[in-house]
Amino acid sequence: MKKANIVTYPALITPDEHNTYDIEFVDIPEALSFGNSINDAVIHGQEALGLALYSRKPLPAATAIENINKEDNQMIVIVSVDLNIIKSQVKEPTIHKNVTVPADLAEQAQQQGINFSATLSDALREKLDI
Repeated sequence: MKKANIVTYPALITPDEHNTYDIEFVDIPEALSFGNSINDAVIHGQEALGLALYSRKPLPAATAIENINKEDNQMIVIVSVDLNIIKSQVKEPTIHKNVTVPADLAEQAQQQGINFSATLSDALREKLDI
C-alpha cells in the first residue's frame, strides 16, 4: 500500500442565506464547496481540496491561522485530505500506445508481475517532472 500523502489547509466556513454553509480555502481559491451543515461542508471541502490539488506541483504553502482575516460570521477550520486516495478515485483518460522494449527486460518484468503501463506512466511523470 502506498504511503499516505496527507495535506492540510485552512478554510473559511460561511453560513449563507439558504441555510447552508459555504467552504473556501484561503490558499486554493478554486477549491470551493458547501454543505447542509458545518460537518457536511468540511466533508465536501475535503473532496474539493483533493480534486484541486491531486496533480498540482508544487503545492501552495498553507497560510498560518493567525494570518487569516475573517468576518464575524465566518469560522476557520482545518481540512486534511490524502492526495493518494483522491488520485486513486480519479479516472484519467488514457490512450493505447505500442512500445518496444528489449526482450530480456520484458521477460524479467513479466516474471516479477510489473505493470508495464503503470511503470511507463510513472517514468514519464518523473521525466516530465509532474
